[in-house]
Amino acid sequence: MQHGRRIVIPSLRVAMLAGALLASVAAAQPPAAPAFDAAFDNALVAYERNHWDEAYTALAQLADRGHPQAARMALQMWRFGQKLYRMDFSASPAQPERWTRMWPCASGAAAPACTKAAYLMCTYWPGASSSTS
Repeated sequence: MQHGRRIVIPSLRVAMLAGALLASVAAAQPPAAPAFDAAFDNALVAYERNHWDEAYTALAQLADRGHPQAARMALQMWRFGQKLYRMDFSASPAQPERWTRMWPCASGAAAPACTKAAYLMCTYWPGASSSTS
């Protein structure tokens, strides 16, 4: 009987840990509303069609409302506007810093790319915060 407990208890602990981990990840994400997702999809369509002004405006608005991927893309467009898009994109002084902090650099599969991008931002944009929190 005790042998069964040893198997059940670790399994229960693993299940509880996994549940807590999933809950913390879900809590860290902004609420996913269909309109939020549709607006991001529309911004991606504009981006893919090279409608840079339309894409940037939509991405910046989504980033300001807490969409991490929109923040990453808006920041990229703002920072590399002339080099990549042959145009400049405007942002308030607070927007790029806020967008930089939205990146999920702490963990996950995207962490190395995110960390490298944050490093590049701090290297080539001296006013950027090196912190992602």
